[in-house]
Amino acid sequence: MKFDIRQNVSKMAINSDGVGLYRIPETRYGGFLHFWTVPDPGGFPTMRVIYSNHAAALRDALRHTVERGGMSSLGVLHQGVPSESTLTGTDATAQAGCIRRQLDRLAPLSRALLVVAYAPPALRCSCGSRCCSGSYPNPEWNEAMRVILAHVAPLLAGHAANEKLHRAIIANALTRTRETAVSLAERCGVNRHTVAAYVAIIEADLVGNRHVAGRLDNAVARIDTLLREAGIVADDMQAQAA
Repeated sequence: MKFDIRQNVSKMAINSDGVGLYRIPETRYGGFLHFWTVPDPGGFPTMRVIYSNHAAALRDALRHTVERGGMSSLGVLHQGVPSESTLTGTDATAQAGCIRRQLDRLAPLSRALLVVAYAPPALRCSCGSRCCSGSYPNPEWNEAMRVILAHVAPLLAGHAANEKLHRAIIANALTRTRETAVSLAERCGVNRHTVAAYVAIIEADLVGNRHVAGRLDNAVARIDTLLREAGIVADDMQAQAA
């Protein structure tokens, strides 16, 4: 379908080929700013997404996985949004690829922190088998957790090794999940005082406090800068215009 966008459009930018891009007023859905861009006011528009924050961009990219028997995760996230504003198929894959390209520029630990913070720990499975539980572990999330576990191991030298407890504390810290020491102790089969000691060590390094930034804060700042420079996350002027 050919769109006539000569009315109510504004010139937004010049692309790498020196061609002007024109913008139709956006519609905001959650963390996204949706707009059409075309190389010429009489051409065929192609939908693109500029995110209003890094979190929405990372969640989309990290959930864009071909699940067993299921649809693209971006399609699931956009259910309820008008079809013309939905990224599917190769569009969704390209969008996720652009975001992941910036994510891969980070150091391994920084990347791992963001994956655990924003990727789903499990992926949906709809194979229909009688033995299927409906989900399976996300390999990318598990690999990221392995990187973080290796990082915190020296910090916990002298303490009893308990990977289940370490994983739970790391996941809670990076996803901002609140869980009492008593609940965590019962879940991992340890004393609540042990939990408190481990939480203090791990959280101080990964998420910091009001006085000192943690490693996650540094990773977030870096990916936010990269995504804005790449035009994936809206800069302040674009966000205000929306």
